[in-house]
Amino acid sequence: MGDGHNFKQLKDRILALSLATDWEVARKEWSLVGIHEADEPETCICGHFPIVEVCEIYNRVTKRRTEVGNQCVKRFLGLRSDLVFTAIKRIRKDITKSLNADAISFFHERGQLNDWEYTFSQDTMAKRNLSAAQLQKRRAINEKILAAIGRRGFQGPE
Repeated sequence: MGDGHNFKQLKDRILALSLATDWEVARKEWSLVGIHEADEPETCICGHFPIVEVCEIYNRVTKRRTEVGNQCVKRFLGLRSDLVFTAIKRIRKDITKSLNADAISFFHERGQLNDWEYTFSQDTMAKRNLSAAQLQKRRAINEKILAAIGRRGFQGPE
C-alpha cells in the first residue's frame, strides 16, 4: 500500500484483533458495519493521515471493532465503500439524485432502508423524470440517509 498506507502496520493491528493468526483467514473474520465522515481529520490504524471517510469494521469471531480509512477497507476487505461515499457526496450536492446500487444495498443490509424503500430506490435509481410523489419520496430517503451518516458511529446490525 503506497501513498502513506502502511500495510504491515495495518496487518499487525488487524491480526492482534483477530482470532486467526494467518492474514488471509483473519481478513475473512471482518465485515464493514458502519461508515461516517469525520468532522476533523483522523488517523487510520495503518498510520495514514488524514482520513475523513471512516469505516467501522467488526470481527464476527472476536466481537471486536475498529475503524479504518476508506482506502484500507477497500484494500483489506475488498469492499467498495468508496462507491457508498460517492453516492453520499452526490445526494449531499443534489438531494434529488439517486443513491447508487452499492449504497442502496449497504443501507438496506444495515436496516437504514426498509424493504419498500430498498425496492423503490432500486426501481427509480436510473430514472431521471420522476413524478412529484416519487421525487418527494426520493428526497425523504436521501435525507434519512444523510441524517444517519451524520451521526458519528452509525452502524447497522452485525
